[in-house]
Amino acid sequence: MLVQLKGVMKMTELKNFKYMKPYGLDANFGDEISLEEAENNSFLFDDWANSGINKTTICRYIQGGYLEDKGESWKLNYPDLTSNQITDYYEIRLKNPKEGQGKYIKPKGQHSRLFRPIDLDPEIIFNKTPIIITEGSKKAIKAVQEGFNCLSLSGVYNWKQKPQKSDTQDNEWLDYFSDIIPDFKNGIFEKRIITLAYDSDMWHNPKVKTALYQLAAYLISEQNVVVKILKMPDGDAKGIDDFLLKYGKEKFEELVNNASVVSLKDIQSELADKKQLAKFPISIFPKDIQKLIINIHKRYDAPIEYIACVFLCNISIIICGHYSINVKADSNWIEFPILWLILIGNPSQKKTPCLKFGKDILDKFDLYLNELYSREYLEYKYAMENYKRKIEDRKKKSKDDCDIKEIPQAPEEVHRARLTTQNITTESLYDIIKANNTYSLGVAIYIDELLFLLNSFNQYKKGGNDKQYFLQSWSKLKQNIVRKSHKIDYTVDVGHNIVGGIQPKVLYQTLLKDGIESTDGMIERWLYCCSDYLEKGFLFSNYEHCDLKETNIFQKLCEEIFYDIFSDYTVVKEYYLSEDAQKIFIDYYNKIIEKKKSSKVNDLVKSYLQKQTNYVARFSLIIHMFYDYKNPIISADIVRKAINVSYYFINCFLNIINNKVDANPLEDLAISYLKTKNIKDISPTKLFKTNENKYKSTDRAKRVLENLAQKGYGRIIKASNGVKFVFYGC
Repeated sequence: MLVQLKGVMKMTELKNFKYMKPYGLDANFGDEISLEEAENNSFLFDDWANSGINKTTICRYIQGGYLEDKGESWKLNYPDLTSNQITDYYEIRLKNPKEGQGKYIKPKGQHSRLFRPIDLDPEIIFNKTPIIITEGSKKAIKAVQEGFNCLSLSGVYNWKQKPQKSDTQDNEWLDYFSDIIPDFKNGIFEKRIITLAYDSDMWHNPKVKTALYQLAAYLISEQNVVVKILKMPDGDAKGIDDFLLKYGKEKFEELVNNASVVSLKDIQSELADKKQLAKFPISIFPKDIQKLIINIHKRYDAPIEYIACVFLCNISIIICGHYSINVKADSNWIEFPILWLILIGNPSQKKTPCLKFGKDILDKFDLYLNELYSREYLEYKYAMENYKRKIEDRKKKSKDDCDIKEIPQAPEEVHRARLTTQNITTESLYDIIKANNTYSLGVAIYIDELLFLLNSFNQYKKGGNDKQYFLQSWSKLKQNIVRKSHKIDYTVDVGHNIVGGIQPKVLYQTLLKDGIESTDGMIERWLYCCSDYLEKGFLFSNYEHCDLKETNIFQKLCEEIFYDIFSDYTVVKEYYLSEDAQKIFIDYYNKIIEKKKSSKVNDLVKSYLQKQTNYVARFSLIIHMFYDYKNPIISADIVRKAINVSYYFINCFLNIINNKVDANPLEDLAISYLKTKNIKDISPTKLFKTNENKYKSTDRAKRVLENLAQKGYGRIIKASNGVKFVFYGC
């Protein structure tokens, strides 16, 4: 892969090299400085030297007009891909970018370009020599300097552009390559070997990894390219330049030679499989609680994430109805501690033991409430007997002897309050809600298997809508409950925590049975706790220093909060974010808004992200309980912890919706149709019309095609007149 260097500067030329003093160094027009002065004072020389680019190369770029030193920044003018001509495309690297500003500036209104280092002979572009493509111009310059044929992209998705209409096409559709930058679609890479070499941290960044594999899928299917994936090893040397600087070109050549060829099937398998699951951030808890979670994990041989989530839900259930958080006082944004949690896992992953651990603590409080009910019921029973006696006495008196003011009043019926229930019909919940309102308590649906709950929605064909009831309960909205058969008609504030387990297959057969899309907001309200934990198979006795003496730490906290509520249950407490905490929350909220604007994020993900802004507020309130529940002011550090929890659940959600294609029969149906009919491209409308009974709507068909594009089966071309899916095959 040795390159041909042209126009190399001689040592005498380098020694006498002078150039204009850069801006920001008190330069006067026409001032020149020596190489030594430039080297000592220039951000450019420092930045490029950090990538291992030598003085000779730097000076050659400056002398050729490709590189400009501006003191606090440098500007790299791109050469043409196939000739030694300077183009009008450039990138500017800022030394100190302003807050919210990226490090690099590129020309607006222009499509991206591939960068060819000037020392890479343009003839190599035409002669089908194997070539490396990386991300970042300095990496490519360093690679070429060391003798490797290398081009670079300025961003992981910068092989694509905003689609433009083709002059040769009518206005109905764009051509196949309208979304691909000209440097790729001109055919110069056809039938050659291309090695894609991104930084090592791409394997931990789903977005970058997806971008790399989608580029590989395009090159294979549309350019007939043999694509190799070079996996940079983990460590400090993340990119090509770092690796060459630390280990030298021989070691890098070994990496290039050992890079594996990937097929379209390999790519689809890689993108369709579950993404790497994030680890639950147990650092959000106090240290003694963290230790307890780890000990339970060892004793039960169960996933840490299940245990941690149960801890959060326990606190949420205890304080629901009594505590709330005022997120923004000026807008009266109130959130209540309501969590809908699904522990997703196979039967052997210990969902039930983890749920039971939390339920056993809550059952003690339900026992206390039952004792209260027993006492109240005895009083009610006594009052009822007294009432009946008065009624009988009144009947014995004559009408003239009766005083209307002395008409006995029946005592109010008492109901048993409880924190949890497994009976989930709205009729059965009515009595509990009514009793709980007395003590400012919520009632949680705590079920080992959520299948029953999910299947029970809308079981009434007439006069009821349980699904809508629960949707409203997520936000604790007032609702009117009517059941004519039971003579029930009441209005009440309803807010239910819901926690339980489910198997992955069952999840797809129930909650996600209609495909992965947003329909009524039910899918996005859930917190999905995924785990890839495998049992160790050891008994508790095999572990040293593993005991549960600290168990009472969490139980005592739960008891302290619960009984504090009962010390004055007439007062409902409202919590607030500190000034710094509000700033952090608003920053998170704005980041979510920006992500929702991205065309690369589908509607379901956008809706889920929006719900996470509600959950971050709720997490803040719940986590605060572990630290200082009597203090009504929530700190910035607590909000940061809440955001970390939110990111965990977002990762789990993305893992679910990016699961294998066979988990969604509609995607499998679309692939089968495209293959059978040998169709190259299709619009959502046309796909919908192929089977209206299955796809239900054009929007659902569009979602199916977007999911297939995410998994490497093709790509979506978006334009003002709609979208179309270009099918690569499989």
